[in-house]
Amino acid sequence: MANKQTLNSGLRSAHSAASTSPVQKMGLVLDHIVAALADDPSCPLRRAQILVDIDAHPGTTQTEVMDRLKVNKSTMNREIEWLYDHGCVIRQQGEADGRVVHIVTCGYSKKNLDLALDYANNSHQNLQNFIESLISMFTNSKPTLRDAKLLVSATELGKSSRQELFGRSYKGPSTTNVRAFESLVDQGLLETEDE
Repeated sequence: MANKQTLNSGLRSAHSAASTSPVQKMGLVLDHIVAALADDPSCPLRRAQILVDIDAHPGTTQTEVMDRLKVNKSTMNREIEWLYDHGCVIRQQGEADGRVVHIVTCGYSKKNLDLALDYANNSHQNLQNFIESLISMFTNSKPTLRDAKLLVSATELGKSSRQELFGRSYKGPSTTNVRAFESLVDQGLLETEDE
């Protein structure tokens, strides 16, 4: 077991060292977050923030997450249900009070969040700050991980064609990438040649 842990740690360090550009690291963090969220790049960044908060506070309650992140109850209910339905978290009934439900990250979500944390100096707060900084850049109310990946890829590539940019984005219907791209242009986050 120790050899496997050493090997995994060594591979992560090598992977991290090979990705020296901060922008490349941002893209890799987003990739791990998408993987932690059931490989669904259409997830809102807010959902990623909730998952990271749960991972930072194992055994937390929904109310505690709401208080820390200042998220309203209906939004939190919907996000926790999604995370539970997609196998990102498990619920555990409280031992002292059966009405209390504790939430813990699990499985592929936990594994991929750990990989994302490798790029954030193993700090959940750094990862939260990264997600929050991305959220604050957007003018639309629900930026997705796909939106963030397109923006990070555009930064990394510099002047590039839509096809090059879409090649760096997540798989999906081309209309989804086009819609995300046009939203970024409308928000003033990307410029096109004809402007």
